[in-house]
Amino acid sequence: MREAIGGTWIFQIVVFFILLFTGFMCLSINQSKAYNVKSSMIDAIERNNGINLSGIQTGDQAMEEIVASLKDRAYRTTGKCPNSVADPFTGELIPYVGFDRDGNLSSTNSAFCIASFRADDVQPQEVPELPTMTYYRIIVFYQLDLPVFHDLFNFSLRGDTKVISVSR
Repeated sequence: MREAIGGTWIFQIVVFFILLFTGFMCLSINQSKAYNVKSSMIDAIERNNGINLSGIQTGDQAMEEIVASLKDRAYRTTGKCPNSVADPFTGELIPYVGFDRDGNLSSTNSAFCIASFRADDVQPQEVPELPTMTYYRIIVFYQLDLPVFHDLFNFSLRGDTKVISVSR
């Protein structure tokens, strides 16, 4: 009887460590996928000199590249976008815009979130010849997804584009 109880404890310890190792592997794989998605989104926005934040439209090359990238990478994680973020220059609250995997506006289950910040303090009416300097903050999501327990924790990654000059 004593060997049976000892064997049960050892079996439970082995199962615990297998679950722990599996969870770590799932988390690192999902985080790596989220970093790749975030990097491709930043590259697409920088390459196309900005993005239209009013949803997918024909001719919006950056959003089309992002949607294609999400489908190529089989990115399926969703999350809830924060309401707003304080602009580091002016302190005003800038809203996040959430999008689903197809590039449509989504406020509840968003695949990614984008906020647009002005990087200059020149108002358009003061000097209309100057381009508008903006940068974008992107949030993507990843999760701890164990095979038996499924979605345990949701995490987010944040990334910023470089400053982009957009002609008025």
